Amino acid sequence: MIRVVARLFLIAIAAVHLNGCESKRLYRVVGDVSWEGTAVETGVINFFPEDRSVHPTTARIVNGRFDAMVPAGTMKVEVHGTKDLGLNKAMNQHAFGHYVSDEYSTDKTVLRIEVEKHDNNVANFVLPLAK
Repeated sequence: MIRVVARLFLIAIAAVHLNGCESKRLYRVVGDVSWEGTAVETGVINFFPEDRSVHPTTARIVNGRFDAMVPAGTMKVEVHGTKDLGLNKAMNQHAFGHYVSDEYSTDKTVLRIEVEKHDNNVANFVLPLAK
């Protein structure tokens, strides 16, 4: 979980940096995300460009939908779904668990998309993928 939080922190820093960089245009990508037939209620989706000189971007998943601004090109995609595991009495707060398998939520993800240079990109992820 710490690794996921650290990775999200780095992506957030990159997103802030992108706001000051006008040389790389971002394009809208929208879509649905589901896991085992159910919409991913809450989580994040990360887009990592194959061109390592371009910064990664991230977007929130809410009720199975995301709306992201992403640079053009081939993207490696990570999906992170979280669910409320209930109240942790020892911590006196709700605990959250990660439930999308590592095959789709780590740097070894098999998910890829091609973002085209327009604002009508659609990428739906019905996970797990059929094998």
